[in-house]
Amino acid sequence: MAIFAWSGADGLGPPHLEGAIGQVCNGGLGSRHGTRGHTIRLLIGILAAATALITPLIASATVTPNLSPNVGSAHVLWTKAQYTSDAQTDPNQLLYHGGAVETKPAVYLIFWGPEWAKGFSFTVGSFAYTNKTAETYLRDFFGSVGGSPWTGVQTQYCQGAAIGGVSCNGALGAQFVQNPSNLLKGAWVDPSAVPSPIVTTALVENTTNDPVAIEALRASQHFGYNVNATYFILAQPGTVATAYGTVYCAYHSETGHALGARGVRYAFMPYVPEQGSGCGVDSVNQNDAFGHGYYDSYSIVAGHEFAEAVTDPDNYNGTQDGWNDAQGNENGDKCAWTGLQNIALGGQLYAVQPLWSNAAAAGQGACAVSLGS
Repeated sequence: MAIFAWSGADGLGPPHLEGAIGQVCNGGLGSRHGTRGHTIRLLIGILAAATALITPLIASATVTPNLSPNVGSAHVLWTKAQYTSDAQTDPNQLLYHGGAVETKPAVYLIFWGPEWAKGFSFTVGSFAYTNKTAETYLRDFFGSVGGSPWTGVQTQYCQGAAIGGVSCNGALGAQFVQNPSNLLKGAWVDPSAVPSPIVTTALVENTTNDPVAIEALRASQHFGYNVNATYFILAQPGTVATAYGTVYCAYHSETGHALGARGVRYAFMPYVPEQGSGCGVDSVNQNDAFGHGYYDSYSIVAGHEFAEAVTDPDNYNGTQDGWNDAQGNENGDKCAWTGLQNIALGGQLYAVQPLWSNAAAAGQGACAVSLGS
């Protein structure tokens, strides 16, 4: 595996990646109109390094039936097209590894890049999808998903249970994941420049900087640090990042920190609708003016990231110490790209995936969209 050399002032954490095969394109699905065009610029040296990293991942994905989601210090969810991990088929339970969960989950949305401030628009059929429709969709999803039966699946998990255990029942002093209705704590359009390309060194190791984690640190300074929050770094359309659009849709991670301390928990979410069906576009719904269909990708992938960040938020040099199974799969991995469906939130429907529930199937475990299912 290739190792990227990178230097900087702030340490970063390893990511949990949401995979997708898709084209890296200028304009995404449909035609693009904006204040300036995007030019895909990939420097030869970085392209060579990225190719060295990606090639073994893609090769192993196509020949290995029980592909691990762990790649270096990253946690990978493969694209719908090549997702052959045992995370989908192995019924073994999530195990508690002794670390923290986000006991009172919170979300901050950071719309990163000048295009979010200047404005952009994609035309898909008879519908126009703009920066404002994307912001509205994400704000409304995270503004209403808290307190729902879907997020309630996570309330069975805790910190302080017996290490290796599959249940928190009877654990003295255990702190359970709550299901607050006011999940979304803030949104920020940050017009600062997005590097092109972004060298996401967090794909490989956990001790050096990359621009995504630096933006997460900036977001925590803007909003204030919240150990129970996931800061969503929503990069502008046309963002070029190592392996994005060829290996993953998004990832969640933690910025660098000393052993035993806490970093900033964040998710890197580029403009995933531009990757098409590989990242979930039209997976459940047909396109309409609100964004159903086109933004299925946002709610499926962002929902996956959120769920995993809540139950397995920490990672120190590749060690995951929250809830994951014997193969390292998290609650989103085990149900990824299966059972996709709408849930009703705030008078709208949103496409999501089920989440793994140890309590389901009479305690044998299964994918579920509510704690009682």
